[in-house]
Amino acid sequence: MTRRPKFKIDLNEQFPTLQHAPIVEAVMQLNAPPRMVIEPGALRKIPEENCDGYTISDQVQFEAGVTGSPGNMEVRQKTQWDGFRLTSEDGKHICQWKRNCLIFSRLQPYVSWPQFMEVALPFWRLYEKTGDPQLIEGIGVRFISRIPLRDGERPSKFVQKVPLPLRGLGLRSESFFHQDTIPVRGYPFEVRLMRAMQPAAEASGCKHQLIIDIDVSTTVAVTLAELESTLEQIRYIKNKVFFGYMIDAEQRFK
Repeated sequence: MTRRPKFKIDLNEQFPTLQHAPIVEAVMQLNAPPRMVIEPGALRKIPEENCDGYTISDQVQFEAGVTGSPGNMEVRQKTQWDGFRLTSEDGKHICQWKRNCLIFSRLQPYVSWPQFMEVALPFWRLYEKTGDPQLIEGIGVRFISRIPLRDGERPSKFVQKVPLPLRGLGLRSESFFHQDTIPVRGYPFEVRLMRAMQPAAEASGCKHQLIIDIDVSTTVAVTLAELESTLEQIRYIKNKVFFGYMIDAEQRFK
């Protein structure tokens, strides 16, 4: 019986930079409850004074509930401030500065990890300086790719494996959604790999599109000093999954 090789993070391994990567959104989330709690009005001044070129808008969390008996029901509604949303002038960079976390997104075209970090980390440093968090409770990095499928093209042309429901009946699905959660054995990370096929927008000229969503997250808390080294490990796992799951990615998206 052949033993499956043990997964190993090798930060010296190189991955190609794709000039036409199919990534439509890259997201980094840092869950780090602040020790310094500042009133929203005063807190808003910090990004206003330090984030030139970004428009700032409030985010509100809406909750609704129903109480009472069937004949005498009462609907209760509650709104709560949930942070700020900062959007760059070109709309490509979005930072959500929330009460207990920071979420940074880069929309397509995605260029490279160094450029992604170059824009994202200054927001984190400002968040860290302002809230003085003691620990990062969780880190998540998510890369969402979208591949248009021409008539007759199947997802198996692009990825290693796709779900095949009702295969024995000779039927093919027009859409699907499948997600796996995979622990990275020997390391404090897990991967959520989501694959979906869904109808494409008419403007794309394609009937369907394949969505590949790779989400790598920590399973333990991380100290502030460990942030950058942890992100490098997450980057490696993300790349290993992407290039291992996609077929001929380097040639297809060069």
